[in-house]
Amino acid sequence: MSNPAGKYDAPGNLIIGEGVKVVGHLMVPGMAVINGTLEGGLQAGELLVGPQGSLSGQVNVRTADVHGRTYDTLSASEFLCVRSTGVVSGKAHYGEIEIEKGGVIQGSIGPVSAQEAPANAAAMAALGHDTDAA
Repeated sequence: MSNPAGKYDAPGNLIIGEGVKVVGHLMVPGMAVINGTLEGGLQAGELLVGPQGSLSGQVNVRTADVHGRTYDTLSASEFLCVRSTGVVSGKAHYGEIEIEKGGVIQGSIGPVSAQEAPANAAAMAALGHDTDAA
């Protein structure tokens, strides 16, 4: 991840760099890359938490790739990947999941329930994502 801006610098994406702290609720239509700290909530299409990244609050995304730390509630309606350096603390909900050797989940974990799926679909539609695509 030597040049994250080159790959992720596109309209609708957000990068929070190392050493940067953001407090509040963010709605990101594309990808949110967290290399610093986010305290609050996040609604995004995709989430990448870098090795130095920390995210706490209510998080609703389609896909999440966690190399750093998340706290509170993380809901990835399609796919959640916890990398070998990743730690997910609190509640985690997922469509599909992958946990690399060394990855840690502390708290409760389970598939996205039928009740959560419509709420996640509505949230993604509000961000302009087509949730009916196969």
